[in-house]
Amino acid sequence: MVASILFVSAVLFLLFVPSIMAHAPLGSGDNESLATAVVIPDPLKSWALYAQLHEGGEAQYYKFNITQGQRIHVMLYKSRRPEEAAFLPSFVLMGPALVEQGSVPSYVERPPGAKLLGVQGQQAAAATYEPFSPSSFYSIADLDIDAPASGTYYVAVFEPSEGGHYGLAVGDRESYGIDEWILIPFNLLSIYQWEGQSLALILAPMIATLVIGVGIVIWRIRKGGTIMAWLGVLAGLFFVGTGVSTLFQMTVSVTGTPIGAEVAITLVFALIPMILGFAALRLSLRKEDRVSIRKRIYFLVLGVVALFMWAGLLIGPALAIIASLMPDGGRKNKS
Repeated sequence: MVASILFVSAVLFLLFVPSIMAHAPLGSGDNESLATAVVIPDPLKSWALYAQLHEGGEAQYYKFNITQGQRIHVMLYKSRRPEEAAFLPSFVLMGPALVEQGSVPSYVERPPGAKLLGVQGQQAAAATYEPFSPSSFYSIADLDIDAPASGTYYVAVFEPSEGGHYGLAVGDRESYGIDEWILIPFNLLSIYQWEGQSLALILAPMIATLVIGVGIVIWRIRKGGTIMAWLGVLAGLFFVGTGVSTLFQMTVSVTGTPIGAEVAITLVFALIPMILGFAALRLSLRKEDRVSIRKRIYFLVLGVVALFMWAGLLIGPALAIIASLMPDGGRKNKS
């Protein structure tokens, strides 16, 4: 049974991972001048930046180097926070050999000799649903051109009258490093806070799953269990909690957003950690006098697969892997 579950999870992993490459997260900071512009290391790779203009009349800057003829693709979007309904940022691309277009406020710094291409923000009528996060946002502006010359280009995001939360997507080549991929769950916590959710609300489904699950397991194995069993139980509950959290975020995001076939992708992302979780729970609650090598291998595989499927906030995979290495002391308090 457990082998079948692992096989199904592996198939789903192979089917969906090659096609789910989205924007890699990139941190922003104190970038309110050209001198402190956030550096985008590879503008051809797909990056996502989540930031906030603190007040009207403020600009924030990003820069990248690119070769003539390579594609410059910049997208601007905003959160769905109700209190920021009137917030409508714009951006300007500044660099060599651009065809001057649009106008920008005087407080936007201009690099010496650079040409300006302004893109006025215009909010889409309906929010866009992102199935991999899952999350939703309003698209504001989109610029897609070939670089007219090699050199350094700057993007400045600004809003004349008020501050608010915005996102900037740069590039189109969809790829992740292993570290970027594994840390996605923690970046999602930041994205949901950017949307306006409190950390308590974000973690509530996971915490509820752990509390209810531990209570049920304590009732199930009232007379005790091995350390390996409890590590496996906790790993499984962290995996199931990830699926529950994904369903919760999907529900939040699709509220007031047109629902399409992409919801099915989110459902798969919720299903996989739940499958892994139930497999870990089944392994953990199985009564046996000695721990088999096969069981250890199952726990190890569960931990590794969960690590790359964003299940368990890294804690679950670590617990599963540790469980696979625990010494076999037999079951405690046999009934």
